[in-house]
Amino acid sequence: MLDNTARQLDMMQPEPTPAAPKVAPTPQQAPQAAPKHVPFSPLERLATVALGLIMVGFCLFYLTGQMTLANMDRSYQQVQRNITTSKQDIADAKQNIGELSNSNRLTSYAKAHGFTVIEGNIKRAVNK
Repeated sequence: MLDNTARQLDMMQPEPTPAAPKVAPTPQQAPQAAPKHVPFSPLERLATVALGLIMVGFCLFYLTGQMTLANMDRSYQQVQRNITTSKQDIADAKQNIGELSNSNRLTSYAKAHGFTVIEGNIKRAVNK
């Protein structure tokens, strides 16, 4: 019969006599082994240090990437702001050209200074 060796078999105990009081068996507890500190082997130490260095390197790489991305985003926004400002300046210049080349303005300027306006001699500015 194959049984667990941790169990105690009570096959061979004699029957208790009627005169003897019944005593409840007390379970026996195995003594608790004190936890022992297992030292790290040199390979485990090397692996722990290597993993730590890899994690620090990854964190530095991630932070560097985040800072680079933030700087590029800031540069992109600055370029967009410059483009918007340039477009506004171009629109203002076109409006000034339109106002300055108005035929009524030229006619009134010529009359005010004693000139005569010859329409064939007036050159128009072309916006490209």
